[in-house]
Amino acid sequence: MATEWPTLDWTKNALTLLQQKRSTCPWIATFALPSVLQHPAVQAAFKEVERNLSGLFTGTTRDALSFAIVHASSPDKAFSFNNGPVKFNETLGNLTDSNEPRVDSDSIFRVASVSKNFATFSALVVENESRAQDTVPHLTLETPVRNVLPSFGLPEIDWQNRGSEITLSMLGTHSSGLPREGYLTDYNMVVGLSKASSDGIGAEWAGVTPESLVESFKQRPLMFAPGQRAAYSNAGICLLAFATVAHHNLLGTTNQTWSQYATTSIFTPLNMTHTFFGRIPSPLIPHIVVPGSQNWVNLLIGPGYDPAGGAWSSANDLARYLHNWLSPTPRLITPLQRRTALQPRLSLPDGKQQVGFGWEITSVSTAASLGQAKTYAVTGKSGDAGGFHSWIDVVPNLGYGIVVLTAESQDAGEGYARLVPTSVRDSLHGILVPAFAEALAARLGERFAGNYSMGQDTGLVVEEVGGVGNGSVAPSSFARLEVEGGQLFVRELLVNGTSAWEGLDKLSWTEGSQSRFFSTPEGVGLNPAEGAGEAAQFGEGARVWRVIPDLETCDWFDFDGYADSNGWPLSKIVLVEKEGGGVELRYPPFDIVLQRQ
Repeated sequence: MATEWPTLDWTKNALTLLQQKRSTCPWIATFALPSVLQHPAVQAAFKEVERNLSGLFTGTTRDALSFAIVHASSPDKAFSFNNGPVKFNETLGNLTDSNEPRVDSDSIFRVASVSKNFATFSALVVENESRAQDTVPHLTLETPVRNVLPSFGLPEIDWQNRGSEITLSMLGTHSSGLPREGYLTDYNMVVGLSKASSDGIGAEWAGVTPESLVESFKQRPLMFAPGQRAAYSNAGICLLAFATVAHHNLLGTTNQTWSQYATTSIFTPLNMTHTFFGRIPSPLIPHIVVPGSQNWVNLLIGPGYDPAGGAWSSANDLARYLHNWLSPTPRLITPLQRRTALQPRLSLPDGKQQVGFGWEITSVSTAASLGQAKTYAVTGKSGDAGGFHSWIDVVPNLGYGIVVLTAESQDAGEGYARLVPTSVRDSLHGILVPAFAEALAARLGERFAGNYSMGQDTGLVVEEVGGVGNGSVAPSSFARLEVEGGQLFVRELLVNGTSAWEGLDKLSWTEGSQSRFFSTPEGVGLNPAEGAGEAAQFGEGARVWRVIPDLETCDWFDFDGYADSNGWPLSKIVLVEKEGGGVELRYPPFDIVLQRQ
C-alpha cells in the first residue's frame, strides 16, 4: 500500500469480538423516506393496529379515542383511528347514536401534562432566537435561572448549597430539587378530614399565578440537592416556561405571557389550529370532547399552571408537532437541538426509565421480522387530568411517532374499563416497531446493498489501485454490501485482491496477538456519520458511513483519530448516490472508487 498507517492497539476495546453474537444495536435512521409507508410490512401493521383498536370497543370500553401515527416524511398523519361520541353529556346513554357528533382527528382533548413538552420545546425555540442577536447575553439550557429571572429565589441555606446554580436544563429534566407543586395544601393525613380529588387539584392549579409560584419557592426547602436525581415537578416546568418567556420578552421588548408566546411562536408556525390555552375559542366549541366522568372541561387553569397542564389539542395538531421532532430539518429549532433534546439526560434507579429534556424515555424490544433482538428508545410524554388521558411519543431510530388521546365515558365503576394510553402505546409499538424496522431495512437494501466492482483510482494517492495511474480499472477490486437485522454491512472490501478490513486488523497485530475485529465473515457494520464537512468533500448525494465491528453490545468507541496520509479516517467509507440511480462506494485510504452493479 502507498500509505503508511500507525500501529494500533484495539484489543482493549473489543475483547468480546471473538465470542460475538449478532449486534443488538439499532442503526440511527437519518432518512425520511415516504416509500417506507408503502412497504407491505408497514401496510400490514396498520391493518393490525386498526384491528387491535377496534377490538378495544367490543367489551367494557366505551371511552372516546383519537389515535394517529405520523412519519418523518410528512406532517400529515400516516394513519388514524377515531371512535366514540364527542360529547358524552349529550348522548343520553346511547353511545352509538349515529346522529351524535363522533370523534375525529380534529376533536379537541385536554392533553394535561403533554403541555410540559411544549414548555421545554419553547426553551429550545428561545435559545435559538437568542443566538440570532448580540445585544443581550445568549440563553442556553445551562443558563442559571437567576440570570434570566432575577425574582427567583430559595431559602438561604438551599441557595448557598448550590441552589443558586439551578439551570434551565435541570428544570426541563425534573432534576432541580424544586417541589412538585407551586402551592401548599391543607391535607391532614392524621385526622383524615381532607382528600386529594380532581376538583380540589384543579382549583389549586387555577389559583396559581406566575408571581405566586416564583414566590412559593422562597418559602419551601428543596426536595433534594440540585442535579442529584429526577423527581417530577409541575412547578419546575412552570418556572422553566416563565424564565423562557422572560428572555424572549427581553429580546423583543415585548410583554407576553408564556401561554401567549407558545400560541404565537409555536402553535401558529406549526399550523396547530386546534391547540390553545385558556378559554375555549367559540369556533372550536363543537370540537371539544366532553367526558362522561367528572372532568375539567370548564376549568380555567390560567397562566400560572398552563405550562404544566393547561393545553388543549387534537390528534391532527399533535401529529404535526411530532413530525417536527422527527424531521431531519425541523422548524423553529436546529437539527442539533432536536438530536440532543431527544437523548436521555438522567437514568432512574430501576435502570429501565430515562429522562430527557421534556421527555420520558422507555424502550421496546423486538425480534420479529429481523431475526435478532433489537431495542429501540421510545421518547414520549404522558398527560392525565380531569377525565382526559393522553400520550405522545416518537421512535427516533425508526422515524415514526404516535398520538393517543382518550376521554372517559363515565366515572370508575363495576363493568367499566377505561382506556389507558400507555397500555395502548405498548401494544401498538409491539406491532409497529418490527414493521418499520423491516421496511427501513428493505429500503436501505434497495438504496445501497449489492455488489460493487469496476474499481478506479481517483489519483489521491499515486498508483493505489490497478497499478497504472489515475482512472485505471482494477478487476480484482470489489465490495459486497448486504442488509441484515436492519443494519447495512460491508461483508467484503478487496482492493487489488487484498482485504481492506484485514489491512485494518493488521495494524494492531503483534507476534503474539493477531485478533480479527474487522476482517470477520460478518464483515463490518455501517452507521451514518452526519458530519457536513466530510460529506461535502464528495459532492451531491454523498453520505459518509462509520465502519464498526459488529459486537454484542452497542459500540461507542471510535477510530476516527487514525487517518491516512491525506487525513481521511480509516474507519469511514462514503456511498454516493448519483443522478440516474447509480451508487459509488469510495474508500479514500485505499484511493478506491467502486460502482454498484
